[in-house]
Amino acid sequence: MEPRGLKLYPIEGYEIYGLSRNPFEQLASEGISDVESIHVYQEIDMRLSMIISEVIGNRSSIALSIIGPLGMGKTQRLKSIAKAISDSRGKAIYVKVDTNDILKLTRDIFYALKPPRSRTNIFLENLSRKLGFIDRLEKMLSSTQEYKSRDIAELLTEQMGKYPYCALLLDELENMQTAREQDKIQFFEMLRHFISNMPQGCIVAFACIPEAYEEYSKIFPAFFMRLHYEFRLRPMSIDEAYELVKKRLNRVRIRDTADPLYPFTEEAIKLIHELGHGNPRQILRLLHYVLSESAKHKFDPIDDYVVTTILEEPKSLEEYLTRIPKEYKDLVEIIVHKFRGGPVSYIQVAKEAKKPGIQVYDQLEELIRLGFLVGDPKGNYKVPEYVRKFLEGEETGTEEV
Repeated sequence: MEPRGLKLYPIEGYEIYGLSRNPFEQLASEGISDVESIHVYQEIDMRLSMIISEVIGNRSSIALSIIGPLGMGKTQRLKSIAKAISDSRGKAIYVKVDTNDILKLTRDIFYALKPPRSRTNIFLENLSRKLGFIDRLEKMLSSTQEYKSRDIAELLTEQMGKYPYCALLLDELENMQTAREQDKIQFFEMLRHFISNMPQGCIVAFACIPEAYEEYSKIFPAFFMRLHYEFRLRPMSIDEAYELVKKRLNRVRIRDTADPLYPFTEEAIKLIHELGHGNPRQILRLLHYVLSESAKHKFDPIDDYVVTTILEEPKSLEEYLTRIPKEYKDLVEIIVHKFRGGPVSYIQVAKEAKKPGIQVYDQLEELIRLGFLVGDPKGNYKVPEYVRKFLEGEETGTEEV
């Protein structure tokens, strides 16, 4: 008799469902190598495919925007454009906007065009500065007073025109909202000039949340009139949610099943789709948590009753904190322990967490969408009422049962 190999399973015990692991852990599809196998295609994907074909086939130049709340797949669509341009031996500049400083943002765009600098290049560059030969671009990026929108756009056109195809892709453009209005006007004026004189075979695309998009379009309507397409992402339909679950589960199956949704029932997915409001990232978060908890308790199958049981309100402050996604837990703990549940501004939380204000703001907004925090009319953040009762119980020495 041949010796049998030892088969190891992860500690959560997903093997009871014939799964090697939890397939909903990766919330961002752009972080997955074979993303095409799990991406749920919507109308926007077909239209983007046609646009890319037009650019590559006819060397057209097109500008577009992608608008949608956090977690709707904006980044994935920009990354798909970048991949298509790169696969055609073009140059794709993808910049995740992480600043409200137009000088830094513009510099990030141009730096993405440069090859990695060697020590020799750095030495010569420093030497040229000492000798007084100041680079034209650097001079224009030395201050907002020196920022020449038209000249910067012409330089960008010149550099990107060196490639057969190119793309300028700006993600999370809402992070510019806190910039001075004059700065925003200067930056959008630069983009407007660039779009007006794009090289052949070029795509300009940016992604933004709806609130920021509306604000920007009021400040500088001339730029938005230059856009050829405006894509507004819609929530997933229930059928698309089914497809999402099937594709993710199929990647990690170690045992065949006649039901591609197993261990979930249709009713369970319907409830999760409803609770997630059709937002792909929220749906994935809920699926990840429900599957993880179900595996621990060996619930089989996972129906709507199981989902309701797992997602019901926590029974204690400790249980509430346990449910917070790990990447946001430190912020919630600050609000709970330092500010006794709030209300508190995102700036106060950012100072305590020693993190950038824009990053903290985005994370707190995401926690509101997930139901772990609530906002108030003044733009502050606080814990839900049931969590406040836990805190009051701690102060009086009693505990909610």
